[in-house]
Amino acid sequence: MLYTFEGSYLKEGNRHFIKIPFNVWDICEQKGNIPVKATIEQITFECKLIPKGQGDYYIPIAKKNLEQLPVKSSYTSSFEIIHQLSRINHDSPYTEPIRKIDTIELVLQPAAGLCGQACLAMLSGLSIEKIITIMNAKKWQASLSKIIETLDYFKFAHADKMIYQKERFSQLPNLCLLNTKADKYSSKPSHLLLHFNGKYYDPASGVRTNYDKGRIISYLEIFST
Repeated sequence: MLYTFEGSYLKEGNRHFIKIPFNVWDICEQKGNIPVKATIEQITFECKLIPKGQGDYYIPIAKKNLEQLPVKSSYTSSFEIIHQLSRINHDSPYTEPIRKIDTIELVLQPAAGLCGQACLAMLSGLSIEKIITIMNAKKWQASLSKIIETLDYFKFAHADKMIYQKERFSQLPNLCLLNTKADKYSSKPSHLLLHFNGKYYDPASGVRTNYDKGRIISYLEIFST
């Protein structure tokens, strides 16, 4: 069902929103962070509605969309509830893996918070900038779920789930993504790197032949052929 309304424009800090002028709980019979396909004027995008309590909700406006809107106090708006946001691999152009992973060239992250993007750059052979665009994920935004979706986008076969059993860390697969404990100076609890052919490709520090297995939290096997 499509809900159409005139929504007030709001700004909170550096974030921008459209206020939905009705009680979403009552009208839509939905609660929580609700995935929707929204339209503001002529701009259509997917997002999750932001709950503000008691059925009040905001539509978040990304900077790239805000720049296309005229300056007004309110906008003709609409949304329809969808099952989930489109996955990264929804519009993949690949029918086969982007490449055969028989070698890996080290890619160092240009800034903290880009370890996941750097790992995907090493796997795909693309630049970090291209990976950021594909994932729509800047610093600190490459969650494990987004990384797995991007592996699917590139048609890389991988295990169904991360492995957390410590007893399996002593014999790692030939190729895998490692989720590890970050160093004590990091603002985040974990750090991502690759294990390939007995070497560790760390976007923060380079290629190593040894790694402290006690720092490994989990791994995801990636099938290179």
